[in-house]
Order: sequence, then structure tokens, then C-alpha cells
Amino acid sequence: MAARLNRHPIGELAICYLPETLLCLAAIAALILLHDIPITHDVVWQFWVARQISNGSVLYRDIWEINPPLWFWSALPIHHAAAWLHIPPLRLLVAVVIGTGALSALLTGHLAGLSSPFARLAMMLLILWLVVVMPIYDFGQREQLALIGALPYAALIARRSMGTAIPTTLAVLIGTMAAYGFALKHYFALIPIMLEIWLIVRKRSQWRAIRPEVLVLVIGALIYGLAIIAFAPAFFTESVPMVRAAYHGYESSWKMMFLRPWFLIWAFMTAFFLTFGGALGKKANPLVSTLLIVVVGFALAYFLQRKGWLYHSIPVTGAFALALGVRLGMVDLRRPIPLVIGPMMLVLPLLMPFLTGQYFNWFREEIDPILTTVPKGSAVYIATADPMWGWPTVEDRNLIWPSRLSAFWMIPAIAHGEVIGPNPASLRLLGKRILIEADQEIRCSSPTLIFFERRKNYIFQPMSFDVRDFFLRDNNIRSYLLYNYDELKPTRWLYIYRRVTPAYRALKDPRCPDFKARIS
Repeated sequence: MAARLNRHPIGELAICYLPETLLCLAAIAALILLHDIPITHDVVWQFWVARQISNGSVLYRDIWEINPPLWFWSALPIHHAAAWLHIPPLRLLVAVVIGTGALSALLTGHLAGLSSPFARLAMMLLILWLVVVMPIYDFGQREQLALIGALPYAALIARRSMGTAIPTTLAVLIGTMAAYGFALKHYFALIPIMLEIWLIVRKRSQWRAIRPEVLVLVIGALIYGLAIIAFAPAFFTESVPMVRAAYHGYESSWKMMFLRPWFLIWAFMTAFFLTFGGALGKKANPLVSTLLIVVVGFALAYFLQRKGWLYHSIPVTGAFALALGVRLGMVDLRRPIPLVIGPMMLVLPLLMPFLTGQYFNWFREEIDPILTTVPKGSAVYIATADPMWGWPTVEDRNLIWPSRLSAFWMIPAIAHGEVIGPNPASLRLLGKRILIEADQEIRCSSPTLIFFERRKNYIFQPMSFDVRDFFLRDNNIRSYLLYNYDELKPTRWLYIYRRVTPAYRALKDPRCPDFKARIS
């Protein structure tokens, strides 16, 4: 009876698509479990920027950002769709990321060419875990989104190397996902270039440049470049010079870059491939090869950025773990030693979300009790180098953020320049400009509370540099605080000033045109 059922077309169809059905159920379960997770401060800022743009603010003029505009532009459709659906935009973001993560798993599993439904299911569930659950602490970050787009593209290039015919629609879809992910940071452009070089070497005379996914990448890059010139030219004239002058202040030492727990995971998996092979060469599984090229590309981005932050490691760990998972399924590794060591190494990245947990902002324990005394709709000014002092707590408490910056990220570089040196003219000019802008922002918003960083934090700016003294160098800021604010008892990390005079009528000040519209 069972045999006759299995031969029935409907029964065969159900068995054939059982992995995809279970993947969808897993994605729904992930959405149910993760729909209300806390979101990292950078992503909260991303959607704050999207709201300001929707209300008429101009990116890189009214809002100073170091990142290219695509990340903020891509938040706009979610922002508007959430308003139409009457749901918080960050909750819709969670659904979108899980949905695209499941699509990435589906496409990669489809292109992997696995004959066994069980093997295909195992791969797709592994991918879903790596792109959705593993980055839970930094959910929604650019590296997570880039990983989601990179995995199907690596699988597509692997299939191209074998001469497999790929439907044009499928190639265009995968190319579109990859184009978005690779465009989020210019470092990621290395990955499709490296994959194409590998394909040229592999195919030689049979290589063809004109393919749907390549056209999508090239056309997408051209459109994006023209869009920046047309709609955000200040990115090149304002943001890039600021980054060149001061963003190095966020850089970690090479020792700190290597002494991260994820680097140990990478080292173990590298040792495994060096010991048991199967990474490159004609006998290697092409998918393993392309995934490892993705690993190298994201690793270069990790080291070129030189920050050592957790979310910068996400795509390296994710692509490495998937490459290891595919390698463990190959016939030549069905030996006791690799079958014991390999799964043990694969467990390490799978356990990452249990080690990091969900996003947690430990700074809130100090600043939240103070902000509870501020009525909703009030402005607060937080002059610190770390965005975690203000975000996401300002949004959570419905307060107004009058600064053009999520944080004064240039302070560490200014501190190093003044205390240690060198202190080039570009850095000195940026410091003067910051003070002029801070004076306008404070006067035009009349914040209820003003905070200054009191001690150095993990960014390692020199201890002798006093952030409050830096801002009070400006006579206008100093006099405005003197006549309108009382200094409260400082906390361990913050100086605090509370306004004691009525809010300044900013609209009467000629220096404050349209300021209230900018901070809506």
C-alpha cells in the first residue's frame, strides 16, 4: 500500500518538495520567535534617518553620515509600508530579513545540485540558521544582508563553472539580491570580482562575460553611482572628506583584531581545509570553492575596515560554516577523524547566537534613569563618541534628537591628533566645524538635557583628552550653558546639564531656519 502511495504523482510531488515546505515552516517559526527581538542601535538610527528623509531632510547635509546612501534608501520602502500597515517599521524589517534569508536558503539549496531531499533540507536549514539566527545580536546589519545575497550568488557561479543551464529569471533574481548586498559597502565589490576571476580560470575559453547576473551587477552599479551623483552628491563632497580626516579614530589595534573569539573559529576551519583539502582545484566541489572565495572576500573587508566589531565578522563566519557543511557531505570525508572533528568545528559558529545573545545596550543602565525624568517630545543632546549612549533609547522614549550625527565619531581621532599627534589641518578644521554645528544644534533645539562624555570608553581615546572641555572651548556653547543650564551631579561616565530657563524660541533666530523640520 505504501509503495503504491509513493508511486502516486501527488505523493511523489509531496516528497519531492518536502524540504521546501519544511524550510517555509522553519521561517515562519523564526518569525514567530524573533518578531519582537531588540534591534541594534545602528539599525534604529538607519530607520530614524529614513524617517527624516521622508520628512524632507537631506542626507549628508541635514544628517551627517559616513555610510553610502543605499542602506538608508533601502529603509524607505519598509518605513512607508509599515506606515501603511500601521505596524512599527523595525517589526516589518524583521519579517523582511527572515523572508529574504529563507529565499537565500531556498535558492542556494536549489543550486547546490543535491540529489537527496534530506541533504537539501539540511543545507537549507543550515543556511537559514546562519543568515537569520547566528547574527541575532546585530540583526539587520549590512553584513548580514550582504551574506544573504552572497550565498546564492556563490552557488550560481559554482553551477556556471559546471556548464549547467540556469533560467534567466533565476539568474536575474540572484543577481539582484547580490547587487544589493555587494553595494552596501565598497569593500564587498571584491567578492564578485574574485568569483569572476575564479570562473575565468576554471572555464577558460568557454567563459562568457555576458550573462544575466553579470549584467544585473554592472547595470545596478551604474544606476547606483548615478543615483548618488544625482540625489546625494554631498556624500562625495562632505562625507568622504570627513571620513578620510577622522574615521581612523575608530580603528582597533591589530592585536585586538586577531584576539576575537570568531577569529579562533576561522583558524580552526582553515586548519580543517588545509588538513583534509577539498577547497580548490578541479576535484574540489565547485560550491565549496566559491563559498571559500566569498569567505576570503569578506575577510579582506573585515581587515580593511580594521574595527574588529562582531557584525563585521558575520559574513566570514556564515560563509565559512556553510563551506564546511558542504565539505562534510562529500564522499571522500566519510572517515572517522574528519567526521568527528568537522562537526565539532561546525558546532562553534552554530552556537554563536547563544554566546552573544540578543542585542543588549549596557549603557542604558546609566542613562535611562536620567531620561525617564524627561517628558516625551523633549530634545536631548548627547555629546559622546559612542552612539550607544543615545541609541536606541532616544527612539524608545520618543525624544527628539537634534544632532546631525548619531554620535561624535570624530572625537577619538581629534583626541589622538591633539594628545599624541600628528594633527593635520583637515582634522583641526573638522574639529572647529563640529563646534560651530554643535552650537547651532544646541541653541536651535534648546535641549532639556545635555550630556558630555566624562571618561574614555572602549574606543580608546587618550585619557587626558576631556570631551566636555573640547565643546566648552566654543565661547557660544559655554555662555549658553552658563545662562540657561544647571550642572547636575555627574554619573560614572557622563556630565549632565539640565535647562532651567524657558525653551529658546529657535524660529526667531536667523541661524535656525527650518531646524524644527529637520528634527521631526
